[in-house]
Amino acid sequence: CWEMRPAPGLRIEEQWMKPAGGVLLGMGRTVKGGRTVFTEFLRIGPVTGKLTYTARIGTKGVTDFPVLRMNETEIVFENPTHDFPQRIVYRKSGEGLSARIEGVDKGKERSEDFAYTRVKCE
Repeated sequence: CWEMRPAPGLRIEEQWMKPAGGVLLGMGRTVKGGRTVFTEFLRIGPVTGKLTYTARIGTKGVTDFPVLRMNETEIVFENPTHDFPQRIVYRKSGEGLSARIEGVDKGKERSEDFAYTRVKCE
């Protein structure tokens, strides 16, 4: 379980189940002013034989991001045909976890960083 509080009244969370059956399942939400303003359901597992990050944002359809590269501390997923983001990066550092989404949005380079700390799963 991971969380960040970038501003008063704003909390961004990700919770991941332990791997089973070759798949990781996760979910995320953003709570602002006591209201949930964003949700996502996440899956990391094989899709057509390749490790893939699959995201379902809100009630929209799913988007696949096949793995581009990975090592012991970083994994990068990429889908160059997606509107934004085209890349999702997770990096482990000490007791923290950083996530980054990046790519081109409306013709301009854009990125967002998420610096999570481990929290107790409730």
